[in-house]
Order: sequence, then C-alpha cells, then structure tokens
Amino acid sequence: MTAKGNLAEPVRAELGADGRLLSADAPLIRLNRQCGGIDGGQLAIPQLADLVRLSKRLGMNLSRSAVAANEESTIEMWVKTRIPGMNGPGSVGIEITEWQESEAPAEDSFSLQRQRDLDRLNGRGSVRTDASLRIMSIFLPGRPEIAAGMVGQMLWECFETLPGGQGTGVADAIEERQPIRNQLMQRTGQASEKYAFSGQPLIDGGGIFSGYQFSLEREAATEAEAADGAKDRAGLIGDSLFGQQLAPALRQPLDKIIANAETISNQLVGPLRGNYSDYANDIAAAGRHLLSLVDDLSDLEAIEKANFTVAADDIDLVDLAHRTAGLLAVKSADHQIRIDVPPEEREAPAKGEFRRVLQILVNLVGNAIRYSPDGSVIKMQVRQDADTISLLVTDQGDGIAPEDQAKIFEKFERLGRSGDGGSGLGLFISRRLAEAMDGSLTVESQVGKGTTFTLTLPARQK
Repeated sequence: MTAKGNLAEPVRAELGADGRLLSADAPLIRLNRQCGGIDGGQLAIPQLADLVRLSKRLGMNLSRSAVAANEESTIEMWVKTRIPGMNGPGSVGIEITEWQESEAPAEDSFSLQRQRDLDRLNGRGSVRTDASLRIMSIFLPGRPEIAAGMVGQMLWECFETLPGGQGTGVADAIEERQPIRNQLMQRTGQASEKYAFSGQPLIDGGGIFSGYQFSLEREAATEAEAADGAKDRAGLIGDSLFGQQLAPALRQPLDKIIANAETISNQLVGPLRGNYSDYANDIAAAGRHLLSLVDDLSDLEAIEKANFTVAADDIDLVDLAHRTAGLLAVKSADHQIRIDVPPEEREAPAKGEFRRVLQILVNLVGNAIRYSPDGSVIKMQVRQDADTISLLVTDQGDGIAPEDQAKIFEKFERLGRSGDGGSGLGLFISRRLAEAMDGSLTVESQVGKGTTFTLTLPARQK
C-alpha cells in the first residue's frame, strides 16, 4: 500500500454522545471496517477510541499521535479531537492531519487472515486484542450485533473465566505470554453462552508483545436450548444422533491428537530425529482427514433436515475468491499450482451465507488442486447477469466424462477413485448448500480438457 504523509485534506469523522460513528471520510470508514467495526456502530480503532474517551472525560480538545493497523499496513496518524462535535453535547469530532502507512510483515498478516478464515469456515469465532487486552476485532457466529458492541472494550469486560478447560488459565497464560488452549469462558452475565478459547500471543517485528489472537468455539447447548431442539426434531428419525451427540464427542479427541502431533512435528518441545517428525506429520494429517469426515457427516445430517435454512448475508464473491486462494495457498504450492483470482478492485456483490459460500469454494478449489497436474493453473472468474452473479472455478485436469457429470453430485460418489483423501460428500453438500441460498452449482467438462464448476447466487441489489 502506498505510504502517505501530510494530507492535502484532513480525514474527518463525527461521533455521537453514545460513541457511535455518525459520519466519516472514506479512509476512516475503510480502516474502521478492517478493525472489525460496522457502519453506524462503535468506533473500532483502539487508539482513536481511547483518545475520544479521554477527550470526553477531560472535557477538552486533544491533539496527539495514534497508531492503527489493518491487514496490510501499520498506520501512524496525527489526530485532533473537538468537543463538542457537530451533533450537540457529548458528541466528538475527529480530524486527522497526518496519515503515514508502512507495510506490515506479509507473513504475519497472511497467517492471521488465513487463521481467521479457517475459523469462520469451521463455524468458530475469533477475537483479536491489543497489548492491553482491548478487543480490536471480533467475530461471533450468529451474534454480529453483539460482537460489534464489544469492539473497543476490554476482554475481561465481555468474557469471564469459568472453571474447567485444559492447560493454563487465561490470566496466568497472558501474564506469561503463553499459548492458551480450550479455556472455558462465558459471555459476561450470559450463562447460556459458553465458549472454549484457544489463542496465541502476537509478537511484532521488534519482539514486542502486541496482543492475542483467539479462536473460540461455542460449547454445547443449554438444557433449555436442547429441549427446544428436541421439540423441533420430534418425529425425525435419527436426526440428531450424529451432529448433536457423536460429532462433538469425536471432535474433542481429534483436536487433541492434531494439536499434539503438530507440537511434536514443529519440535516445539525440543529437537527430534527427522523420521519422528515425519511420523507426527502423518498423524496430524490423518487426524485432519478424520476431522473433515466428521464435519462432512455433520453437514450431511444438517442439510437433509426438512427445516434446514441458511443466512442471507451481504457477501462479495471476489473477496471470497481471494480468501479461498489464501486458505489453499500452502496446498497449491506443494503441487506448484497457481490459483488465478479476479482483481481485488472488482466487486461481485451477492446474497448468501458467508461461511457456507466459503465452504463451497474451498471444496471446489481443493478438488481442483487434488485432480490437476502439478504445475498447472486454476482460474477463478466472475460472471454477472441481471439478477445473478457466478463464480467459475476452472482447472486443467483430466476432465469428467459426460455420463459421470451427474453422478459426481450424488452422495458418496467417488467415480472409482480411492485413497485420495475425499469423502464423496463434498459436491453433494455444496450443491445442496447452493440451492438453499437460492442459487445453483453446475459443471461443464470435456475429457482431457479440464473442468469448470460454476457457483451462481442471487445478486445483491445496490
């Protein structure tokens, strides 16, 4: 990103007495969104929010430097506050006269973005804090409005530690800058919302602690929620056997196996003979394969329910194409396969559930990598019609015979392939998810000339 110094025109914003962002110039709106804020919500840029609070508490205008960060850059600003703002008593105006951007370390920003996308793909939440444990960004599945209100608050104001979990407690681990694994916490004052927190300390390029990145997974439903679910499921034979009972029981030991195997493989507890590290890699890979099968079976059970629905989020297929390529970058690099994506500046606004669309695209591109020759190219392209938007995934593989093109969308269909790591459920689930979002998933292919899968969704009306 291009660095900027003194601005030709100041970047301005106005906040109401309740701290909500009433108006702002485009650069600040974009930065606020990248920090986890929403339009019309609380200011989500931690140091700016701190400056506004201090200005209101002292009842005076302030002028000082502030630092913020997005996925690509660290931004140093000179900020002035004005009390009262243009919206009466209690409001605050912000004026930024200097805006200096420097590129963030590519590996760190990529890793964090990839982890957040993996969390969202797997239905997990995520929390990013600064060094003082103030929440900079947060994603809670199914709780977007609640999450937006937490931005800028201290972690301990939003979540409280509960007995249980594994390993070191959150407070002790944070004090010692240690990783945190499966620590049980609940949303403050909400006994029905319990989460297992796992996280890593973040260390900047200068070796300074800069906060934590957490992933969090919702714990089992409360008795009341389970009772309501039982009523909904009455008469549906075997409906909850796997997803509600067996899947959680299988995920926990598999997560432990994968985590411990990766710890051994990465030699975090000391050096190992090379072959032992390879053994640990094999164990972790097998665990991930089993975990993906558990997820597929849970999804299969869910989509076959008569009352299955998906959310209608505002999404952008170009953005999701880039996220998909990021999630599969390591896998594609192992086979020297390049993933071409549409230009970032292009927009493809659609309606669909963010996590489910990402799930479909990861399945399509993952299959393309699996069945394409090393050194080939996978293309992701956008096509827009009057009422729909499509994302095309094209590979240079062997292609699919005409008589097999309908079969590949059937349950457990593998076309005779074995030992390739697939479950035979991915395309069946992907098509059902696309149809649940009022869209479609189709295939075009010629033997020896590659394959194109097309995901089509309703266009978002501007």
